[in-house]
Amino acid sequence: RHRGGNVGTIKCPQGAHLCHGGRSAMVIPMVGPPGGSIASLPVEVRGTLNLVKYSVFGLWAFGLLFFLLQPLSALSTICLAVFGTFLLSEDPQVAPCYSVLRERFLGQCCGSGGLSMLAPFLLFSGVNSVVDGLQLAQVFGVAGVAMFKYPPVDILICIWVCEVAAAVLSWRVLKAVMPTMPEPGGGYQPLSGGPGGAAGGRPLGGGGGS
Repeated sequence: RHRGGNVGTIKCPQGAHLCHGGRSAMVIPMVGPPGGSIASLPVEVRGTLNLVKYSVFGLWAFGLLFFLLQPLSALSTICLAVFGTFLLSEDPQVAPCYSVLRERFLGQCCGSGGLSMLAPFLLFSGVNSVVDGLQLAQVFGVAGVAMFKYPPVDILICIWVCEVAAAVLSWRVLKAVMPTMPEPGGGYQPLSGGPGGAAGGRPLGGGGGS
């Protein structure tokens, strides 16, 4: 994620500024929970994914608005919206946008979509929400509530809210669909006479007395 240079800086009064510099590009592996159709998930999980959909809609809307004001700074938000679109590729409201992105622009660059995009979407939204939250805290800490007068700041607040909601909701979905890992040491049976073995066990060397 990269928002650098003077183009990505919002000049503010009293020397305050909103700087997106120092965000290095990230390569996110396409790993995630076991594959499968979203339709096969429990009803509660599908309901949570439906809420994720509205976060993705918000990311598209505010990301495109931010792109009109600061194109370079908006790229990471638009990339996150693309990730969310691929995650929700089976949703009837999202499928047309997914088809256009895959067939005309991105091809196989984000894989086949679906649940395989859940972990990358969670990671990306979590990183974005932390970084944008720190930037907003810095700006309001310097200039206070006067920053609400600046449209780029207002839009970034909306983007941050969508990022936080996306991260929290996708984490809940990930916990629900990931298989339960076995307990450490589960099913381990110590040898007789070894540590943790039954008391009075005979040694492996034999040689017992008469």
